Amino acid sequence: MRELTCIEMNSVAGADLLSGLQSMVLGATAAGTAGAIIGGVNGGNGGGILGIGSIGQLVGMIGGGLIGLVSGGISGLIVGWDDPDTITSMCLSFYNSVIDGTFYVGQTSSSLL
Repeated sequence: MRELTCIEMNSVAGADLLSGLQSMVLGATAAGTAGAIIGGVNGGNGGGILGIGSIGQLVGMIGGGLIGLVSGGISGLIVGWDDPDTITSMCLSFYNSVIDGTFYVGQTSSSLL
């Protein structure tokens, strides 16, 4: 019996499961964070019954975070199964944009017209 190459080992059914699961976790955390940020920013826009949008923001953060977790986990698993470097670079660019302040979730000037 001969030793398998790296390409052959990745072709065996279930051999690359760990990288798919790692990509799922990365995608879920990034999309959950993005969903919570977007839900928190836009959730209180209506103002609520008393003009206080904090309840809307809370619901938006929780709902957006949960939707982001599920969708990010599924898409991270699907994309990361074959190419885990893509998910890693997407998550790094997302977190860098959050840290340096370029992650913008509001309306742009062209959408206001």
